[in-house]
Amino acid sequence: MKITDVLIPAMTQCDLAWPSKKRALQNLSSLVSEHLGGDAEQADSLFHSFVAREKLGSTSIGDGVAIPHCRAAGFKRIHGCLITLQNPINFDAYDDQPVDLIFALVVPEEKNDEHLATLARIAALMQRDSSRQLLRACQNNEDLYNTAVRLERSN
Repeated sequence: MKITDVLIPAMTQCDLAWPSKKRALQNLSSLVSEHLGGDAEQADSLFHSFVAREKLGSTSIGDGVAIPHCRAAGFKRIHGCLITLQNPINFDAYDDQPVDLIFALVVPEEKNDEHLATLARIAALMQRDSSRQLLRACQNNEDLYNTAVRLERSN
């Protein structure tokens, strides 16, 4: 599954001021829920799913990148959310580097193979120094989305 199959412009946001990992997971949950027409209960459920996954081990892949992901009931397809942060935050990364690039995924419970393939594709993109530099240089939401699309096409 390609990144463009899970990411849309409305779920791509640049230069956000999220002060902590907890706040980032809360805001990601709200963003996904609001975009999909969900309510506060759905956002809370997503938040708890993200937190439960983080308790298994940090989803930071190093070099200032995190790929938080969770499984959620009631979703028909995988939804992605790409965020850049104004100021890096502690994400309990194995390399002790704070995170400023976040690509979150919300996955239907039954989409295991697609989940793993999408996660691998995003990780491969984000592990390239040139990709991280280009994403960090984006100045607005549209530029961030278009850069992610271009990077995937060039992969």
